[in-house]
Amino acid sequence: MIRSARDLTPETKVGDLVSWTFISPDQREARRKFSEQERKKHKEKEFVFMKKDFFSQAKVGLSLGEVGLLLFLARYMKYGDEGKLTHKSQRLTVSEIGKLIGKKPSMVRKTLGELEKRSLLFRVKEGRNVFVELSDELFVCGSLNGKEAKTVKIFKVKLAEIAKKLSLNELGLFMLMLEHMHWKTHVLCDNPEELEINKLILWRRKDLCEATGTSRNFVGSTLRKLRDLKAITEVRTVNEGIVLHPSIVSRQKVTPTWDEIVEAIDNGLTKENFKKS
Repeated sequence: MIRSARDLTPETKVGDLVSWTFISPDQREARRKFSEQERKKHKEKEFVFMKKDFFSQAKVGLSLGEVGLLLFLARYMKYGDEGKLTHKSQRLTVSEIGKLIGKKPSMVRKTLGELEKRSLLFRVKEGRNVFVELSDELFVCGSLNGKEAKTVKIFKVKLAEIAKKLSLNELGLFMLMLEHMHWKTHVLCDNPEELEINKLILWRRKDLCEATGTSRNFVGSTLRKLRDLKAITEVRTVNEGIVLHPSIVSRQKVTPTWDEIVEAIDNGLTKENFKKS
């Protein structure tokens, strides 16, 4: 019996090819495209996109805790389900969110109200329940359908891991950091869209304090936690800089490895790139 193409010879007859399946070139191409789509869909289930420009405008006036709640909720998005939030196969209600974050429903409603004013989320009443949904202008879990937008990919498994260990205020600081992450090197800087790495204006810890209006003590303690959770790390070349790890976030179509990020930093940055006082 002929089991593989290696066994074929000029004398092979059609009757020898028992249980073989023959497909045309068009069928083969269709299967290839379908396989690529399935792989893409599988990858998109693993992360949510945060749209930077919308967040930059809508965040004005929000507290760290309110920003942190947005990031906390993003982990409950499901692929292709718009902004709906699901926990243990059930959509999230106001009261369930209160249980998850350890707050009374009255406090949760007040916080949600502030976020709803800025169209960052919505409360949807269905029957006796009030469900919470995130705005697709801020977060998308699935395809962007070709829309042009500056985004940050946030990986849900790692987000869930750090969300368990951080307060909402600490999560809020982390989300604010995402706006300033350079698209290639993952360092925090003044010019995160800059194409030429040697032109970056890097931040030290004090620059993060100034940009977010937070105290040195709070920033220091939060960065220590993030470092312990391997959400941020250091690179010897710019060891006073803040580098976000690709296991938690990425801004590239193909997520870089840690080695690729280190190589980009080592080959393009020096201490001279730090922001001048």
